[in-house]
Amino acid sequence: MANKKGKRFFLLTAIPTGSLLAFFIIFSPGLQAAAQRPNILLITIDTLRPDRLSCYGSTLVKTSNIDKLALAGVVFNRAFAHNPLTLPSHANILLGTTPLQHGIHDNGLFRVPKGLTNLAVYLQKAGYRTGAFIGSFPLDARFGLNAGFEVYDQSYPAGSGLEFIYPERKAGTVIKAAIDWLKSLANSPNSQRPWFLWLHCFDPHQPYEPPEPFTSQFKNDLYSGEVAYVDQELGRLFDYLQETSQWNPTIKIFTGDHGQSLGEHGESTHGYFAYNSTLWVPLIISCPGFQSRRVDDNVCHLDIFPTVCELLANSPPAYLQGESLVKAMKGKKLLTRKIYFESLYAYYRRGWAPVRGFIEGRKKFIDSPLPELYDLETDFNETKNLISPGLSQEKEKLTELIKSLSRAAAESRYYPDAQAKEKLASLGYLGGYHRPARTAFGAEDDLKTLLVFNNQFEQAQDLYFQGKAEESEKLLKDLITRRPEFDNPYLFLISIYERQNRLKEAEVVLQAGLAANPGNYQLAVDYGRVLVSLGKDDLALEVLSRAREIIDWDPELWNNLGVIYWNRGELEEAIKMYEHSLLLFPKNPVALANLGATETSLALKNKDNGWLIKAEEHFKKAIDYDAGQVAAYNGLGAISRLTGRLDVAISYWQKALTLDPDYQQALFNLGAAYFDQGDKNQALIYLSRYKKLYYQTLPEGEKAELDSLIEKCR
Repeated sequence: MANKKGKRFFLLTAIPTGSLLAFFIIFSPGLQAAAQRPNILLITIDTLRPDRLSCYGSTLVKTSNIDKLALAGVVFNRAFAHNPLTLPSHANILLGTTPLQHGIHDNGLFRVPKGLTNLAVYLQKAGYRTGAFIGSFPLDARFGLNAGFEVYDQSYPAGSGLEFIYPERKAGTVIKAAIDWLKSLANSPNSQRPWFLWLHCFDPHQPYEPPEPFTSQFKNDLYSGEVAYVDQELGRLFDYLQETSQWNPTIKIFTGDHGQSLGEHGESTHGYFAYNSTLWVPLIISCPGFQSRRVDDNVCHLDIFPTVCELLANSPPAYLQGESLVKAMKGKKLLTRKIYFESLYAYYRRGWAPVRGFIEGRKKFIDSPLPELYDLETDFNETKNLISPGLSQEKEKLTELIKSLSRAAAESRYYPDAQAKEKLASLGYLGGYHRPARTAFGAEDDLKTLLVFNNQFEQAQDLYFQGKAEESEKLLKDLITRRPEFDNPYLFLISIYERQNRLKEAEVVLQAGLAANPGNYQLAVDYGRVLVSLGKDDLALEVLSRAREIIDWDPELWNNLGVIYWNRGELEEAIKMYEHSLLLFPKNPVALANLGATETSLALKNKDNGWLIKAEEHFKKAIDYDAGQVAAYNGLGAISRLTGRLDVAISYWQKALTLDPDYQQALFNLGAAYFDQGDKNQALIYLSRYKKLYYQTLPEGEKAELDSLIEKCR
């Protein structure tokens, strides 16, 4: 409650973070002005199964707007993703290579290597205006797909993984932002330049929460309700393009990043197995000059980039690994080839057996300790494994394919970000990175064998969401006992404990988890963060310093180190830590708020108001990047109070409490401000609530001081 000088009219705190067919029109950029080139619209829908689109035969959902694309375009009946996860799939699409070359194998753990030319960079060099509008955190700019986009709009709200619900930006909000950008281009001096717009809608990723009327219409199938909602919202964008005469001359590409199992093969969501329920995706290309058509050849995400190149009559980058689909769009057959796929989520996060394979013609081979072979012509849902003793031939083909696709592979840096993991955890991508040490796996390591443990973990999650925390805790503890290398149960359990303020129990769990998994970065960072919350700063510093030896480019690691130094009163050192965090991730609202709080403390310590100017700037930046950043509003209130603007301070603290009615520092600050203003009734309301919520956590001296202040209000 009190600062080092004993002044008590405001409180600040630092925040640790946790956890396209027939006739072809050629657009030659070498001969024609940019204004004559077509606009390009790329739409990617997260977690979208083709069998939920009526243009793919669904009777569950009528997707009339997506059907418009299909009726005027080319529908690829057998398009496949290479990964069942968001970031790798979008890297495949935008970079035109597999993870074997670009190195992005999982969400949150990898960053696109610098220097790779993605589709946006390619089109920007060709004179295009470029904008991306993103619906979810796995595609955050920090992971590197923003290169080449002059606008990379990711204005989804920040949220806490402790809530286990990701504060996604719904499709309607993403699409409105995209339309606003197109309107701004129309009013700009360069309005004649063509544009490339990438639109990503996070719906229908779990949790399934479609707005009304779709919740009621699809009450027994909320996944389909989210698909229907996205289709409705896409209609707004399509209508705008038609109203502004931009619909027909625009190349329109529609796909999903991956599918959703919905219980098939025992998997409820995606990212674990590599069956068609998560690899089969819709792909529709509608382009001026082409007739509508359906294509049955196998195609893949890698083919999108080279297709755009040929449609523009441009030479494709030499490193692209896909094939242009223009030939198929003209009605000609494509050559049969091998399409590589992988699912490495459990491999990187748990050390379980990797899954890799290829699709060739009607054949699909899945390599794992218990390999699988399917005839997709007669068994597209993969129910009859045709594997035989003559397995070596398929393995040799896969080995040669991997070798050919890995040539000139890029160095992809692992980039696990603690704040990132907190958000990824709320999406279900919970887990900590540790480089797998094993290269040999047996049947006991196969994902099919281990599915029972994966499902038990998902059951534990579901129980918690249903309000059955005790039952969830029991299952998680059982998993920790039976599979100590499985880090998800540790991480989910300590998230529950943190939510329940059971920090000492969280400490014990993390200590055991880190002992069983000493190379697990996430367990180390969470352990350090919990130690900070318990006031064990010296041990926290030791733990986080060890974590830094595993990974030193995580901005949240440096933020947490800053919190430790702030707690120890080493303000200058804390500032260095926060500044390093912001060097790695300049738009981190938590680090900005913490930096502002430290600068405010330095202003008090050194009697130097120059620090207040810097602090105010950083608090305001934090709010610019996250309008819900409560600590920043509290900090602005403190600065206003210090500079004699009590009414302004009160308004900032009221805003903080609007966002979080129980925010500890703002409750006390607002009560003290009303007391100073002479409004004892209002002061009593806030100070009494502060006492009710936090009295037992205060030192004895601060308890007595608070009691005295409340007595003066009566």
